[in-house]
Amino acid sequence: MPLSENPLPDIAVGRHPDFGIVATNPKHLAASAWMLRGFDFHPVPGHPDLYALADQHRDGPGRATRAVDLLRRANYQIQVDAEFDTFPKAPSPVHAATPQRVQPDVAFADHPRLGIIAATTDGALAGEQLLEEHGWQPHPSLDIYTLPPATGRDQALGQVAQATAAMHRADLQVAVQPSLARDVTARRRPAPARPAPRERSPDAAARQFPSLSAAALAASPARAGLPATPPVPAPAAPAPGPRPVDPRVAFSHPH
Repeated sequence: MPLSENPLPDIAVGRHPDFGIVATNPKHLAASAWMLRGFDFHPVPGHPDLYALADQHRDGPGRATRAVDLLRRANYQIQVDAEFDTFPKAPSPVHAATPQRVQPDVAFADHPRLGIIAATTDGALAGEQLLEEHGWQPHPSLDIYTLPPATGRDQALGQVAQATAAMHRADLQVAVQPSLARDVTARRRPAPARPAPRERSPDAAARQFPSLSAAALAASPARAGLPATPPVPAPAAPAPGPRPVDPRVAFSHPH
């Protein structure tokens, strides 16, 4: 089969003989890595693009199944083992229980006119509270949440990242539009501001170059205009030496 007819998935979920429930990121997408961390899959040291589910004893299969369902709802292409597949290829027997589809508590997406919007499922009071704590406001006529109109794109992406992290800590399920997740991942943090240059005091030269003579500092234009600066005495001129003795006087005899 040509390669174009069998593209790589965005994320694959299955079991590993050593690490249990794992996911991979075959396309090396930063957005996929970010989403996997949000579902509690963490990188395995020494195994690039392999992520293991944390705390697998805590309903690991159920959490993996919910992650697969939410990733599919966010339009990710998923390859998954049958154990975690909410849409099995083969029809299940009539008597078999069908896994219940789980909707995300909160979903983020880009709107062409309203910017980044958020929506919650009915009864997700914790999600609504966290949205409002991070700057989102209920839209007056639509069943969604929006940011204030003056919010810039970079600030809005930062608020998505902060709100998503807070919701994961509250054990809420969050879905993010793939293109929006890529923008959040690629967002650059502002460079730290450089401190303003400090003004140099008139005596800085004396501290930095102690070998400068007092006479050179006294003649400096920077020092000459300072008020109440005592003048620096110039070095004293050397005393004149004794005048040479005229040999005619030294060796003359009185008559």
